[in-house]
Amino acid sequence: MRDTLEITGTLTAPFVPEFAESSTRLSVTVTGLLEGHEQLLATCSALATGSPLPFRLHLDRLNLGDMAEVTLEANCTAGIGADAMLARTTQTVSIADAVQGISLELDLEAVDSASQVPGKHPMQPNVIELSGRVSVPPELCQQAAYLDATLLVVQEDGHSNRYTSNLAEHSLYLKGDGAPFSLFIDAATVPEGLHTKLHLGLYDLERKVIFAGNVLKNLDLSNPPNLSMIVLRRPRR
Repeated sequence: MRDTLEITGTLTAPFVPEFAESSTRLSVTVTGLLEGHEQLLATCSALATGSPLPFRLHLDRLNLGDMAEVTLEANCTAGIGADAMLARTTQTVSIADAVQGISLELDLEAVDSASQVPGKHPMQPNVIELSGRVSVPPELCQQAAYLDATLLVVQEDGHSNRYTSNLAEHSLYLKGDGAPFSLFIDAATVPEGLHTKLHLGLYDLERKVIFAGNVLKNLDLSNPPNLSMIVLRRPRR
């Protein structure tokens, strides 16, 4: 049995604003009832110029216990702030269906405040898949942490802290010593002439402390490298 459970599918938005005017992001979040409270189990997102966009979420089986179902919330947002939400949907998925590998089609519905937002009929984007596996050395493993994989654009000033720098990300609630990740990148969101880097980190549950990390620089997305053996290291102090 694999150490993670995959939930796969596609996200379809009713409309997508012009990307140059408002960076649009499609995202999926998975939560489940763990020890009496709702726990974030995994999430993924990507900048998008159209839809449908595929997704693949990885859930750590060590966290599922006797959980019978999980809840997926999918969103389409443009920018940040209270008015960013354009469309959303929620769906309950049984663990049994996820084990069988049933692919989901998540059709987002426009929220009332976004009904008059100008946009275009969504076209399916050219998608680049970036998948790999991250290993955490025994001395850096944690009882519970978030394992994040984020593809970033390095801006001309050398930084990558802008909202649009985050091309795609995947995160899961981890108790084990590693897990796979999957990123689906809309090729039209990748700026020409700028480098990209893949940032990986193992964080505490408040994401204030990083226990381990690694950075892969200058990725060639036209010829994705082998990312199957990424090992995290102790962060520099």
